[in-house]
Amino acid sequence: MITAIHKRICARAHAGRPLVISALALAALLPAGCANWSYGRVQLGQHLREYERVFPEGKSRRTERTLCFLEQDYMGRTDAVVVLLTRDRQVCGKLHATNFRRKYGLKVETGFILRGEVDPVLARYSGTGPIDMLRAIADDLTSDMPDSFTREAHGWVAAGLVRLIQRWPHLGDEGPAFPRLTDMLERVPGGGRAGITVDPQGVYVLEYTQGKTF
Repeated sequence: MITAIHKRICARAHAGRPLVISALALAALLPAGCANWSYGRVQLGQHLREYERVFPEGKSRRTERTLCFLEQDYMGRTDAVVVLLTRDRQVCGKLHATNFRRKYGLKVETGFILRGEVDPVLARYSGTGPIDMLRAIADDLTSDMPDSFTREAHGWVAAGLVRLIQRWPHLGDEGPAFPRLTDMLERVPGGGRAGITVDPQGVYVLEYTQGKTF
């Protein structure tokens, strides 16, 4: 849930202004952070002018076909958001991966969530089944990684897509992204709960969860 605290903190972060925040407010921010707030502001069909300032410059990168965001905190949480873009920079999909690893003495809590929305018409996957579409997206994300920041952000999301694909019966194979993600897949556990639904507008809504939920 995005609160007024989240909005105020993220707005100041985007503006580069110093922020004084109480311990209580900080605790309220940690479960969601700017990733959730920014992810929620990006909508399918938006054009460049509508989303270009959603993510802080220091935590985001642009490629020819994506806008990606990466954030890690000292509590063991990593958030990666990848916005999929058409050739004319229109939003055709958005994917948010969250990885959680926290130690309490000898106890370690871990979890992973991938959620996303893809418009198959805007993304030019109409007539393609959802699993083949996810294979193609994971392939694209692992083929275009010009720097380590983008590679990390794309990698978290692509690994989540591969784990989701693996939960589908009679899937065949995971696609060409699988061998490129050997290291990342060690951090993204398999065997979780996977789901793909289609909303009334024909958009694929997907989710993969494993371990602790947030």
